[in-house]
Order: sequence, then structure tokens, then C-alpha cells
Amino acid sequence: MTIFGWDASHYDAVPDGARVVSEGIKFMTHKAGGDANDAELASWWKEMKPYRDRVLLGAYWVLYPGNPSGRADSFLARLDSQCPGWRDGPFILQADCEIWGGDKSTLPSVAEANAFGDRLAAKAPKLRMIGYMPKWCYGSGLGSFRYPIWSSRYVSGSGTASGLYPGDSSSLWGAYSGGAAPAVLQFSSSANIAGQTTCDANAYRGTLDQLTALLAPGWKEEEMALESDDVRKVWGYDPGLTNGDPWPGVSDETFPPGGNGTVAPGTALTYLLKRQRDNHAAVMAALAQPVQIDVTALAAALVAALPAGSTEGLSLADVQAAAEAGMRAVLRNGVGTA
Repeated sequence: MTIFGWDASHYDAVPDGARVVSEGIKFMTHKAGGDANDAELASWWKEMKPYRDRVLLGAYWVLYPGNPSGRADSFLARLDSQCPGWRDGPFILQADCEIWGGDKSTLPSVAEANAFGDRLAAKAPKLRMIGYMPKWCYGSGLGSFRYPIWSSRYVSGSGTASGLYPGDSSSLWGAYSGGAAPAVLQFSSSANIAGQTTCDANAYRGTLDQLTALLAPGWKEEEMALESDDVRKVWGYDPGLTNGDPWPGVSDETFPPGGNGTVAPGTALTYLLKRQRDNHAAVMAALAQPVQIDVTALAAALVAALPAGSTEGLSLADVQAAAEAGMRAVLRNGVGTA
């Protein structure tokens, strides 16, 4: 799946948030400042904030050379003054690193961009900066950049973002010299979005949840912890059990060294989150593979799980019950060893 985004500034009008959502835009950033404060930022935030549950919002800072930590502090201070509540949920922090007016001295070094990102991470630890660092500016010099890359290579023409998009396999997605690959591609500055005709259109090859996990990992971990807490309740965690098994649905191997009988709930959730992080790459690779389902075998497995004689007049409720029983068995037996 590929989702589309828009990065805007005072050169664009404040958009109609409902129309942005209706046109399928899933992420959007707005200029905050860096060269000059963007006077439109507060108005944009007021319009778009009600839709942040459907659009991943953020802002970018034009990064010049020198004093990257101080510039990061200025970025955050600007957001605090113009975008009340921005810290209350996932948010994109974007560094705009490029050559201005043909003057190469305006381009920050990779080390400065890293330092800018490090300072943002220290001050907003749930978020992870992304650097707009075009290949035409940095070429082969991004090997040491430690953050996700937002690239720009354009198609010709105008139209909707989805209509202009060159495709997931387009050469515009090509890695920089040295192997650095872009996470986000800005592929047009002439897209039609929400009634405006000179918009910067961007693409991310993945889902909104995946982009949020990339750029707001702390928020996704917190969300997973809450979900894990719900699972804990479903499985009937009993902190009063000291000699029994307070985690009946999870194998001992998940919680070394004490096993189910001694692990505290906070420690247990920490182990579960660590397993999630450690296996993320493998999970994503597996999800990217074509799904192969043996329908006959699946049907046989479901029938085998049903009570004898219940296959006649099979109802949806029967199938759901069997599927739930099978999934519970997998979770109970496999979560600690998968």
C-alpha cells in the first residue's frame, strides 16, 4: 500500500481540512520557519488539528548551517507558540536541508543535520526526525545520516497526487550513492490537492500506521503497551498468584529468567515490546511476501476444530468460534518461542 502526503507553506492557502481528508491525503507538514517564521502556521494548525486522527500532521524547519542544537530549540519553541497541543500525539518533525538561491554555503552538513535530529530527539523523545535532503544537494554524501530521508525527484505535468505518482518501482525511488534509500518521495510540485494547483505531493510506500511507527515510535510503543494491557486483561493476569501461572496464555520463555510465575506486569510488557522491536524487520519482510492460502487445508482445520456432527448447516458463528479457538491455541503455544 502507498499513501500520499502534502508539504505546504505560506505559498499555499490554508486548506479545507475536511477536503484534505476526503481526497485521501494521509500525512501533511507545514513550514514553521528557519529562514523566516511562517505566519500561516497557526491558522493551518487550527484548521487541520481536528483531523489529526486521520492525517499524520507535522512541521518542517529550514535548516541552515551552524548551531544545530539552537536551531532545534527554536523549531520546538515555534511549535509550542503556534500549535497548541502538538505534543499530545504523533507528529512529524521534518528538517528542510537544501541549497538556497544557488548558494552552496546554505546547505547544512550531514553532521549538522544529525545534531539537529539528536537535539529534537532529546527534547521530544517520542518522535524521530526525518530529513528532506534531496539527492541533487547531497549526492553520495548521506552514508552517515542517521535519520529517515525525504527525497525529491519530480514527474512532469499536473493532476491529482495519485494520478501523478510514478509507482512504487519507479527509478525516482532509487537509493542515493552509498545505498541510502528514501523513506518519503516528493514527486511533484504541481499537484492538485484540496482545490489548490501548485502543491508538493509526496508518497510513502506503506501504511499510515507504518509511517507513524517510523516517525513517532514512542507514540506507537505507548499504543502497543496499552493494547498489551488489554490483552493482559483478556488473558486474566492475576498479580496475586505467586506459585501459579499469572500469565496462562504466554509461555515461560517469553519472560526470562523468572518465567510466568515471578514476572511483574511492567517487566512483562517491557519484554513483549522488546520482542516486537527485535522482530519488526522480520515481520515487515513476511508481510511483504505474497499470501499463499491453502483453502482446502484451512477448511479441514476448521472442521476438525468443530464438535463432531456440527459441520452440517455450518454457520458463521461456528466458523468464528473455531477460528478463535485456533488462534488462541497458536498464541498460547507460540508467543514465547516464535
